[in-house]
Amino acid sequence: MAFTLSDLYIQQIEELKDTKTVEAVITRAVFDFTERVEQSQREGVSKPVRICQEFIFNHLYQDITVDELAELTDLNGSYLMHIFKEQTGMTLMNYVQKQRIEEAKKLLSMTNDTTSSIGGRLNFYDQPHFTKVFKKFTGMTPKQYRSKYF
Repeated sequence: MAFTLSDLYIQQIEELKDTKTVEAVITRAVFDFTERVEQSQREGVSKPVRICQEFIFNHLYQDITVDELAELTDLNGSYLMHIFKEQTGMTLMNYVQKQRIEEAKKLLSMTNDTTSSIGGRLNFYDQPHFTKVFKKFTGMTPKQYRSKYF
């Protein structure tokens, strides 16, 4: 089942009974969404790159291909990959992985789901691949991250 970030916050709030805890989660959600909007605006990227970033954010739980993004932006896939890397400093697929790891960090902190289920939900083809990519971006495994911060 694919959850967007807002669905995850709603699910978490529905399980709470304490008003102060609900307020804390709502505050965290507002800061999270604000940070994402600010990051998008701060980057000062072209419209096609911004369209890709928004699409990626809204489809983290689905398969994302360069062809799909190229069609969405009406650009050739090779050219889109070129301008994306030029403007963000990352390849398209690296950017997708980084955003999925950011989402995984939120899932690790907000749910008790297993790391393998989180990796599978975020379209990593197996647990070792998820762990390898997670470590590439955070310097630690998902289990280490969860135990260190939560």
